[in-house]
Amino acid sequence: MEITVILVLFVAFISVKGEANIACTGIYGGYCSDSKICSSLGGKVETLPVRCKCKKACCKCTDQCPAGSTCITEEDTCNGKIDTKGCCGNRVCCTPTTCVINCPHICHDACPASKAREGECCGSTCCFQDI
Repeated sequence: MEITVILVLFVAFISVKGEANIACTGIYGGYCSDSKICSSLGGKVETLPVRCKCKKACCKCTDQCPAGSTCITEEDTCNGKIDTKGCCGNRVCCTPTTCVINCPHICHDACPASKAREGECCGSTCCFQDI
């Protein structure tokens, strides 16, 4: 009981003093803004109830990709649709393309136009004959 009271008083003291970097990052899992407001980082950004040094805002960003999509770094390969507005920081939402091989023949990286046939090969070409 005494430890809980001391901890609550410590957090309250830090919050009131405006030096709550530890409370912001450690207790709330947020980050300190460079200003008194939280700027958008792509995902859902919320202002937390504590302040950082110099009364700067304590912010927390949550990824908000659509269902079936995940956040990846900009350097990662996305085999599908990329949305730059759903993830926090410099990451992007990647929604994979559902690919069905529908070629009655053989799929290749490339084939002569005379042997190419209609059909989905998930990024490669449907060829009439094996080459």
